Amino acid sequence: MKKWLKIVLYSLLGILLILCGIIGYIYYQYEWKYDVNSEKHQYDVGYLSSENRDFAPNFKRCNDYSPIVYYSHVNFNVFDKNKAQFKRFIQSNFNSNLYTDSGMLNLRFIINCNGEVGDMEVNQLNKDYQITKFNNNLVEEIIQLTVEKENWVISDNKSDNDNYMYLIFRLEDGKITEILP
Repeated sequence: MKKWLKIVLYSLLGILLILCGIIGYIYYQYEWKYDVNSEKHQYDVGYLSSENRDFAPNFKRCNDYSPIVYYSHVNFNVFDKNKAQFKRFIQSNFNSNLYTDSGMLNLRFIINCNGEVGDMEVNQLNKDYQITKFNNNLVEEIIQLTVEKENWVISDNKSDNDNYMYLIFRLEDGKITEILP
């Protein structure tokens, strides 16, 4: 009987040591392996500075805290009608005959509770995902079509939430072939 009790106790001790090792390793991976400098990394991914006033100098957020961030617009009603209607509006009003640029135009911006767009960041990439510079008129035309107030839901005044939004326009020889996401 004593021998059997020793075997069980040593087995339990072994299993306990293995579990402690696994838990310690996981804790190390998530807490200690990467020391994050909080002074250098003060903001979340996707942060848009309110100091970016080149696009809409009079833009005001509805609140002081971070906007609601959605990375997929499937369940979130940010478009006034729907995304397909937004795409049709852009496609029908964009004058693609004037341009020959190809690549991706990425717009990141905030939509305040009044449906106004501001704090916009514009990124331009060629087909090899390298930073490039598109025709200024092309960029301005896409921005002006995108920020039309009729495209975005205006808050029902029950909430004063601002919303983060991003759109990627895929361009082929001056034509918009796709609007992501």
